[in-house]
Amino acid sequence: MSHKLADNYKKKIIWVNPFLLKLFSAPPNWWWYARIEKRLKNKIAKKMLEKIAMGKLFYGGDWDLTATLFNESDWIKNIRSLRLNYKNYKNCSWYKLIKSEIYSNGFFKYKNKIIKNDEDLKFFFENYLEEMITSLKMNGFIVSDNHSEDIPKALIGRNGDLIKTGNGCHRLAIIQEFEIKCNYPIQIVGIHKELKINGVKVGFSQLMNLDKFINNKFSGDINQ
Repeated sequence: MSHKLADNYKKKIIWVNPFLLKLFSAPPNWWWYARIEKRLKNKIAKKMLEKIAMGKLFYGGDWDLTATLFNESDWIKNIRSLRLNYKNYKNCSWYKLIKSEIYSNGFFKYKNKIIKNDEDLKFFFENYLEEMITSLKMNGFIVSDNHSEDIPKALIGRNGDLIKTGNGCHRLAIIQEFEIKCNYPIQIVGIHKELKINGVKVGFSQLMNLDKFINNKFSGDINQ
């Protein structure tokens, strides 16, 4: 029953102020899940492992206390280097890093894209990234499919911190670095077991109060 409630809550999309997302952490249990998942070949076994590791909604542990500043992440550093060299992207450190990886490994992987040569790299910067930045500036963050696994994920720590995790980090970095005034969608995939709201520990019966808490604390005016 708890797994079903967790799955249903994780599907909910909450729109927040992206400039209030200041922390990042890998998902709870990621430290051991990622090591085992790489060794598994069977898709069913992979799915079962994912359910065991990340199928819950409430987690213990210190993942929230060890969260790092998103502003110091590689996503921000890469996008910042692009912003500072926007008219001549070949001078940015991210371009040079990708080119170095292509030279060393024969390719660079970004999501499902495989960049193998200068032509691929040019398309990545001049078309893919340029279109993403322009779209965010013109239209904000568009969710075309509410059931997409590509919707950004977040966690709630024991102290009520909203912590970025999972996918959508480059788009968040673009929004923050280019100072794009738009709302940002998240799905909550993990809540610390010790989280309390108004002195009451949050459980499945308090999720409506949690929604109000997130909206009040993290959906502030993006124009401020």
